[in-house]
Amino acid sequence: MTINVHRRALACLFVAAAALAFASSGRAATPVVPSLTPAATQALWTKLVHDRAAHRADRAAAADCRSTRVVVYAQTDWLRIATKLAASNSPCAQYYVSVPPLTSNKTLPRPGQAAKIRALGPNFHALAEMNWNGWTKWVSTNQSSWVQAGITARQNMAAAGYDVAAGDTWALNELTTAVRKNTGAARQNVRDFVRGLFTGDGTVPAAKGVVFAIGAAQPTNDVSQYKATLQSWFQDAGFWADMSAYVGDWGQEVYGDVRNYGVANTTPQARRDELEQYMGGPVILARSDPTQDPAAAAYLTASYVPLANAAWAWASSYGWTQLPFQQMQDYVSAQVYAARALSAGLATGTDRIGFAWAPNNTLALAPSDFTSQSAQILDRLGQAIRDSADDTADPTDPGITACGPFGQPLWCSTVVDGATFATAWSNLATWTQSAVGFASPPFTLTAGAPSGPITLQVQTGGVPTAALQPVVVALSSTSPQGAFSLSPGGPWSPSLTITIPAGSSNALVYYEDAAAGTPTLTADVPGQPAATQTETVVPGPPAAIALRAHAHTVLEGGQVPLTVAVRDALRNTVTSTPAWKVTPASLGRVAVVHGIPTFVAGTKAGTATITAVSGTVTAATQVVVNAPPPRVASTRTTFPKGHVVVTVRVVAGGKPAHGVRVDLVVRKGSSVVGHVTGRTDAAGLLVWRSHGKLPRRHYTVRARILKAPKR
Repeated sequence: MTINVHRRALACLFVAAAALAFASSGRAATPVVPSLTPAATQALWTKLVHDRAAHRADRAAAADCRSTRVVVYAQTDWLRIATKLAASNSPCAQYYVSVPPLTSNKTLPRPGQAAKIRALGPNFHALAEMNWNGWTKWVSTNQSSWVQAGITARQNMAAAGYDVAAGDTWALNELTTAVRKNTGAARQNVRDFVRGLFTGDGTVPAAKGVVFAIGAAQPTNDVSQYKATLQSWFQDAGFWADMSAYVGDWGQEVYGDVRNYGVANTTPQARRDELEQYMGGPVILARSDPTQDPAAAAYLTASYVPLANAAWAWASSYGWTQLPFQQMQDYVSAQVYAARALSAGLATGTDRIGFAWAPNNTLALAPSDFTSQSAQILDRLGQAIRDSADDTADPTDPGITACGPFGQPLWCSTVVDGATFATAWSNLATWTQSAVGFASPPFTLTAGAPSGPITLQVQTGGVPTAALQPVVVALSSTSPQGAFSLSPGGPWSPSLTITIPAGSSNALVYYEDAAAGTPTLTADVPGQPAATQTETVVPGPPAAIALRAHAHTVLEGGQVPLTVAVRDALRNTVTSTPAWKVTPASLGRVAVVHGIPTFVAGTKAGTATITAVSGTVTAATQVVVNAPPPRVASTRTTFPKGHVVVTVRVVAGGKPAHGVRVDLVVRKGSSVVGHVTGRTDAAGLLVWRSHGKLPRRHYTVRARILKAPKR
């Protein structure tokens, strides 16, 4: 009678707490209580406990069902979900339901809860939630060790009524990203904690427990960083050896998003495959490791539990599940189906199904509607787990009966507007080998000067990855004048071997090159494809100019091609165009003719000095500009007043040639009618006129320039 009064008082307390939370706001946080419907839960619990004999009979009669471990993380409402699962008890299943620690002290398990869960049947067990943050504070405050924290936690469990001999155990919530990334001592702390939790103080039986490991959101578009971190983690053999020794169930938090499930015009099997890729991503990846390291792949194969999403109705933290409860019923059914298919593929002989349960009235339903609808989600979850254990329905499609009777699926088909599959998770189906690459971008340096630091990095799919053991890298360059060093000050060597130490991702080197060009640097690790990167080496400032004229003399108006080469101190060609100067300027100029610098002479004779200027460096050459020799430009014969007049025009270049001696012979047939030698006048003309009159006939004129006599 006293017990009944106590239960009635507790029921009133839970109702009051729930009413207070819902009254304040439709979106208020759900209270941390054993049940949101204490009276209804108590009634069902009492019925089930009194009917345990029938459950034992069901289990004894069951032959064609799949052995299953069901792991539930309950943020709250743990007794209601345990009771609902018991109402649809699968005779071949073992159920493990977590109970949160006391809110006031998260290192203390809640007393009196484990026995109520165990009372639901011999296949129902309580998990004492070990709050990581709470125990972190305990270790710091008590200046204790993580092993001792685990031992103390086991003592606290026993004091709170957890019975390991009856199947109760612990659940570590949760392994953070620091553990996955191996930040600081996080990974070692977990190893020590689970060892203490397993062994206890020697007065209690050893007990393998459960860990919940934080995952990545299903809508993630790029999983390369997550994949690289997982691969590095999976190669930590010591960590996985400890997990194998001390942890029986690896609960991977894969809280899916309904918007990546309810895709229109798709079959339950297509949805199953997409869910399986996401829910099973870590174990699928571990098993794709070509080394098949038994410390990770074998352990996860045997212990992996996809902790799927029954939390309703959330916008974040547990994925997105803000949708009507009927669609949530459909979603949990499909996740059970996918978990069964994943377990069948792992072929361990025991299926593992996990779910997170955290009711949250973000849809602002009336309290009675919210508790009623959330209860129906729990009913569907329990039925899906029970029905999917039927091994006779369709052996080629294990778990399909989670969606309804064989051949008549009622679930696994809801449509969510705008839903699309999250295809990035298929990348976890294959292992990406780690390799050394260049993390720093291609660079440009000046010949003879050192580069900035070049980062060589262990990468997995382009993502930095800590080396598990020292990585030896051999460096070389295609440039015969290239050299490497561990510091910008040298010493320099044409090849260099460096080591990326274990636990690090990077190593730094420096490069210099005396030859301008585009050398390719190679980082070579035995057994890996070589990494290459092409750099740019530019010449230094001008240090010398080589200048040559292709001719030493040129006639006025003529052209002389020039060859010019600007070089730095290391004799690299500098591609800058020099400035030009001609002295005196009246003798000509430098122009580019057909792409070649060319001296173009003016119309005055003299010696031209041609100077090329680049920065502070100059070079000069000389070209003599000569006036062109005189030539007979034309002869003209006229007949004024019966006389014959012959005019000879002599030019030098384009100008009249004055004072040039010309020999002129005029013939009529074979007869010479005139022969004169004279000099041209200022207009460059020499004129001959016959003394007498001559008939108008054809006359032959020959004019030639006489050489000036030597002096």
